Amino acid sequence: MSMYQARLAAADILGTATDPAQYHAVPRVTFTDPEVGAVGMTEAEARDAGLTVRTAVTDLAASTRGWIHKVGNAGLIKLVEDADRGVLVGATSVGPQGGEVLSALAVAVHAEVPTHTLRGMIYAYPTFHRAIETALDSLA
Repeated sequence: MSMYQARLAAADILGTATDPAQYHAVPRVTFTDPEVGAVGMTEAEARDAGLTVRTAVTDLAASTRGWIHKVGNAGLIKLVEDADRGVLVGATSVGPQGGEVLSALAVAVHAEVPTHTLRGMIYAYPTFHRAIETALDSLA
């Protein structure tokens, strides 16, 4: 956050044109074991904002990468979608490399990539990122 705000402040001080600050997709990671990362709104925040919410949770241990990883594979990916617009407004990644998996979710939330576009992507196999696709298929 400090690096993002420093870039904006420096541009303002130098009189350089820049886009206004955007805080709808702030990523946050707690480097515990397992790592816990989140971006954007929680389910409760989205509902409180009056959005029509669809959510999905997928178990990392049930993924192919989770099976390969064996011990220490516990975790999940949770998606929060604004169903009216068909975009993710929040996501959580818990598990091995949870902060790294979060990067793909942060791009999706920040850029408001349609969930149908995310479903049509090719995800590297076998990775923990691949569980994003499984979660997308479970949005309800």
